[in-house]
Amino acid sequence: MSECQNIVIVGASGAGSQLATSLLPQLPRTHRILLIDASSFASWPLASLRAAVTPGWEKRVAVPLSTESIFPSGSQHQVISGCKVVELRKNSIVLERAFEGSSEVPFLKCVLATGASQGFPMRPEPGMSMEAYTQKLQQLQSEAQRATKAVIIGGGAVGLEMAGELKDAGVKSITIVHNASHVLNPSSAPASTTNDHFSYNNPPTALKLSVSLEKQLKALGIDVILDDRVVIPSPSDAGPGEWDGSTGLQNGLKKLKTKNGKVLEADYVFQSIGNKPNVGLVQSVDPGAIVSGLVAVNEYLQVISKTSQSPLTDNYFAIGDCCSTPGWKTLQGAQSDADACAVNVINAIKGKSLKAYSRGGPAAMFIPLGKSAGAGTLDLPIFGTWLVPQFMVKSLKAQKLMVEEMFMPRFKLGSQKPTVPAPPA
Repeated sequence: MSECQNIVIVGASGAGSQLATSLLPQLPRTHRILLIDASSFASWPLASLRAAVTPGWEKRVAVPLSTESIFPSGSQHQVISGCKVVELRKNSIVLERAFEGSSEVPFLKCVLATGASQGFPMRPEPGMSMEAYTQKLQQLQSEAQRATKAVIIGGGAVGLEMAGELKDAGVKSITIVHNASHVLNPSSAPASTTNDHFSYNNPPTALKLSVSLEKQLKALGIDVILDDRVVIPSPSDAGPGEWDGSTGLQNGLKKLKTKNGKVLEADYVFQSIGNKPNVGLVQSVDPGAIVSGLVAVNEYLQVISKTSQSPLTDNYFAIGDCCSTPGWKTLQGAQSDADACAVNVINAIKGKSLKAYSRGGPAAMFIPLGKSAGAGTLDLPIFGTWLVPQFMVKSLKAQKLMVEEMFMPRFKLGSQKPTVPAPPA
């Protein structure tokens, strides 16, 4: 067993991996990082939809997750991959299998970066191997190539991006059904401006972004039905020729009904369902530390609770999609949380005062519609929200989906850096 004091990071996706990278050059040799993830490989959700449609892209969205891929040679830090954390305790976490002779791992500080869950293909299924993940993506590619009429349920970012990918793949008819008056989420409740850390509202997207995307969808020949929703049946309720609620390629054309009485035909159905924050570990230990379905944190990113004497309020931090930091739940926001948390972990180790944090600077949202179209916004302090030109979305995100720019840099310090092939032509 190591004599180093452990800094445990639970979750090795965008927030967790960024935190490990930020801590690495600052952490005293008397401390080590234990980066823990339930998956044995790292995946890249930003490109997963293209990987589910376009052959060759499945090789660009997954790489092995190991000590060697994350940390330099000779480092005291370790990755514990393919292993779930099953319990949070005041000064330790419990793993589903033994590490260094014990399933209980003590720590000085623990950072929860458990992210959020989404259905396949956005994220791998729990327990899935890297080989099984790429094989299932290839199966979905085959289905998409055979589709002729697609219905996409949900006009959020995922649904819109999937529409663009299917259009690029040659699907002739695509219809998006969205339950609001515009695509995305331009009319949600405004974000809280109070200092109440036990409240969270998902901020709205800009109306101008929705309008721009709707115009481009029309130009692409993609139909959009607004203020309506598809009725999701149970398999036993579906009659002959009716959709049974399954996703992907159907066995022939199926009829889908909407709440407003429309009947649509499709041989391919995609359900765009939003993120669900992974807060189960916290919920099981202290429900008082949950707010609006997220782990409650203060301005220092420390876990806080309405429960007196909570085991989580002294030595736990939380960052990224699982926590209540304000703003969009994006990779950019998660990485910002991680960098700020690194400062406070180091300050805590050194006995210094923690630094209050708020997400500042520009915030961007880019929505590609395939490889050549899309729109985005850039929120600038003082100057407000600006619509990003289509050519910028194409060059900055749509063509390569930031694999080289944002995914692979996670492994820049590893002694055995993984590689991915160039985008297929």
